[in-house]
Amino acid sequence: MKTYTAAVIGLSHISQARAPLPEALSAALPMPRSHVAAYAAHPRIKLVGACDLLLEPITRFEQTWRDAHPDTKIYTDYREMIARERPDIVSVVTPDDQHADIVVAVARAGVPAIWCEKPLATTLEDADRMIDAVEANKTLMLVSHTRRWIPLFHRLRELVTKRPYGALKLVSARLFYSRAMLFRNGTHAVDMLTFLAGAPAEWVIGELEDGFDHFNRYLGDGGRAVESEPSANALIRFTNGVRGSLLMQKGAIQSNAYELVFENAVVRSADDGRILVERLDGPPGTVTQAGIPVTQVLGYPEWTAEAELATVSELVDALDKGTPPPLSTPRAARATLAILLGILESHARGNAKVMINNR
Repeated sequence: MKTYTAAVIGLSHISQARAPLPEALSAALPMPRSHVAAYAAHPRIKLVGACDLLLEPITRFEQTWRDAHPDTKIYTDYREMIARERPDIVSVVTPDDQHADIVVAVARAGVPAIWCEKPLATTLEDADRMIDAVEANKTLMLVSHTRRWIPLFHRLRELVTKRPYGALKLVSARLFYSRAMLFRNGTHAVDMLTFLAGAPAEWVIGELEDGFDHFNRYLGDGGRAVESEPSANALIRFTNGVRGSLLMQKGAIQSNAYELVFENAVVRSADDGRILVERLDGPPGTVTQAGIPVTQVLGYPEWTAEAELATVSELVDALDKGTPPPLSTPRAARATLAILLGILESHARGNAKVMINNR
């Protein structure tokens, strides 16, 4: 089968962090957690180029990856890299405010596929420029909201679409973490709310962490000091009537859990990876005398790849078939960005209800 070539623009941590590579494609083994690592782990990808403006990340790449990518050429100009290497896939792993110009240029250069880091952009105008460029040039593109390639969330989504417990009414995300920053990890939580709800947002009411009243515009330089970016809480109404809530808190306590309230059950994803179901309509004997539902545990399948490695696998499959990747499309990422920006606007307007500008 064809081997595809890839190139990376930006050599930050998420671009090139290295952990032990899996000996086989099994979700029971550690998954690669960066773009370069995922390319190294995939048998049908060859990394032909890596680009950064700074010497330090280039040096780190040479020290960390030269054994796995001995033929990768180093560049400081991404346009030159694309012109010389003609890669099939380009990863855009730059600061968020630089995504738009680079994605537009890469699409216009005729690169078949793009893997862009999240969040998609810092403004909806930039997001729309990116979408217009990739659609006009028939570029296959996905955005690195990697929770969309984790089987637990697909099991939850299956409960929404197949409705064994009735219609979904409410979905909530809880993100407690030392780096619970709205545009860092918060974008994953908001994206999962949209994914599970199955619709874009209609409106949002948001509140930022204390001390961030000045934070009414995201400039794309987050991800460094935790003090530079707020956590947030939000209430969301989706266009299909599902309600959503987001709870974030920076601190030592760690929790990343989701709760889905259906007509006849409450489903929770526990921090240990289990899916817990409290049935409200079970057969006789499933409810205690106190009226408390019995908790059931649902399983979900093991995947051969998750997160970043599954992202690459989906791009390879899309290139094989010549069809757009079905998960984490630019339009889906724009819907997530619209909520994030709506939270900022709501806080700036005294926690007002903000109508979402959907494309």
